[in-house]
Amino acid sequence: MRKIISLIMVITMVVTVFTGCTTNESQKEDRTKETIQDNHEVSLEDDKEEESVETITIKVAAPAGAPTLSMIKMFKEEPDFGENIEVIYETVKSPDLMASRVVSQEVDIAVVPTNLAASLYNREVNYKIAASTVWGILYVVGNEPLNEIEGLKGETIYTMGRGLTPDIILRYVLSNNGIDPDTDVNLNYMGEASELASTFIAGNSDITLIPEPALSNIMINKEDTKIVLDLQEEWSKINDSDTAYPQASLIIKNEIIEDYPEFIEAFLNEYNNSILWLEDNVEIAGEYSQALETGLSKDAVINGLSRSNIEYKSMQESKEALETYLNILFEYSPEVIGGKLPDENFYFEQ
Repeated sequence: MRKIISLIMVITMVVTVFTGCTTNESQKEDRTKETIQDNHEVSLEDDKEEESVETITIKVAAPAGAPTLSMIKMFKEEPDFGENIEVIYETVKSPDLMASRVVSQEVDIAVVPTNLAASLYNREVNYKIAASTVWGILYVVGNEPLNEIEGLKGETIYTMGRGLTPDIILRYVLSNNGIDPDTDVNLNYMGEASELASTFIAGNSDITLIPEPALSNIMINKEDTKIVLDLQEEWSKINDSDTAYPQASLIIKNEIIEDYPEFIEAFLNEYNNSILWLEDNVEIAGEYSQALETGLSKDAVINGLSRSNIEYKSMQESKEALETYLNILFEYSPEVIGGKLPDENFYFEQ
């Protein structure tokens, strides 16, 4: 009997030990499986993260004319800023539409009239000014050459935009050359540049203020046209400066500046290079403009590029000229820059 009991106890111990060993092995196997599963899940998560890197879309817009021409290489060739960055370019036909796009923040980067940039900033639209690129496109043309500005006294000058920047710049230049714009000349205001151009070409005006690219249209259709006053040159003389007034500038949405600084640096470099490219590639620029249907024909680009005064100047290079320009606009009509001079936060410090 004792032997039977002892045998039962031994069997029980063996079974218990075996069962314990089996349990430990099973637990190890389970833990191993869990570890493999965990690692697999982590790996999948990593893959998912890599696959789900967000592609950002940047919308760039410029009004037709010199602003679009300043970016025409980028518009046509669409330079690569990285596989996760998509840039969409758009020419906006109407200045009013351009302003509404910026106000609604539909665009991230835009070339706009500098006074509009200041006005939007003063309305707390979240953009900064990053560079100036169009340095005046206003000219006075006539049928006869003009030896000196005083020769304009007593003449009727057809012009546009009463109280707006072309009017202010014309008045500023006349006043600083001893001509009272309210008494010494007759300023006859018309609607748009195209109307001024057609009136002059038809012979219904003798002296008119005209911007590029409408001026190119006049020069192509009326070859004996004389440029009697270059307002850019006169501005530089008055202000004793080697630059004219920064009529159009590049603005960038604040969150793009803050979130993608490397992209902004690359974009500004590309924009600068694109403008430098224009000088030696006028015909190609004209072909690009015509192909993209920006409103400027190839002939108009070739004819008018040199008078469009397109030059990239960083914020550091253009800030003094910007402040001079905005101060003069403010003195004449505070409303055109939003009622006050913008503070330092207006300027993008690269």
